[in-house]
Amino acid sequence: MRHYENVRTGAEVYLGKTGSGFYVEARHPDFELPFRKTYEWHQYTLATRDFDVLSAVVGAVREERTEALAG
Repeated sequence: MRHYENVRTGAEVYLGKTGSGFYVEARHPDFELPFRKTYEWHQYTLATRDFDVLSAVVGAVREERTEALAG
């Protein structure tokens, strides 16, 4: 149904159909197992919301952070 891929990191997010509803799955090369959540057919809005949130997280640019020195 829907697919998002961050070409810089290789991370992907999928929104697909199952026999009784939908699923959202996120894969990232730094993690061995994917994150997968299933939804009933009437929870489509929840599934699309989670897809949008995970797409934003996967698509975020990683910034270099410097440590703040307290003193």
